[in-house]
Amino acid sequence: MKNKQSSFLLLITLLIICGIASYLLWHGHQNFDYEQGTVSRVHHHHHKKKKTHPVTWGYPFKRLYEKKIKFKSGQKYGQTDILRRTKPKSYFHDGYDFGFSEVGHSPVLAVHTGTVHRVHYRTGMGLYVWVISPDGYVEIYQEGFLSITDIYVKKGQKVKLGQKIGRLTGSHIHLGITKTDKDYIDKHGDPCGNWWKDNGTWLNPMKIINDNLKGTPQEVQ
Repeated sequence: MKNKQSSFLLLITLLIICGIASYLLWHGHQNFDYEQGTVSRVHHHHHKKKKTHPVTWGYPFKRLYEKKIKFKSGQKYGQTDILRRTKPKSYFHDGYDFGFSEVGHSPVLAVHTGTVHRVHYRTGMGLYVWVISPDGYVEIYQEGFLSITDIYVKKGQKVKLGQKIGRLTGSHIHLGITKTDKDYIDKHGDPCGNWWKDNGTWLNPMKIINDNLKGTPQEVQ
């Protein structure tokens, strides 16, 4: 009789031990799943949305968005193969030229937001549009307007990126970019000071524009 009781008690003990072990295993599995879920949620929480680079600059002609144009040395900014001044001798080009043969007689678009400071005629520059931007940049569109009616903006008018400011009717538009803290105004009050000097007054327009456009989809008005 005692042997039967002992066997029964042993069986009960084993069942209790198995039950406790099963519970602990099940509880541990639940904790493991919970911890994995926590890690997953934390990882998801720290996944940041990729920021898009703000578009603040653009090309002066729509065709430049549609096809890659190979510009000649004389059209580009910087030292060129064209003698531009004899005394002192200089091959420096203070802006970028966009020719009729490449962009056609098409609308000239504002490359940057700003306010029209002046619309004027100057020998050597022709009719020009002088824009000053809130961030200190200055944009000069010159040599491409044969008549005042080819210019659509006036002094004091605010222009936004991509807005039509005129129409190319001449052989090319010369785009010059500088900053308000540079010595770019000559003694006559026109924005052409230091045009022959590679001294940092005039900046590379296409570099400024392309650096801003890299990797960013564009919309042209």
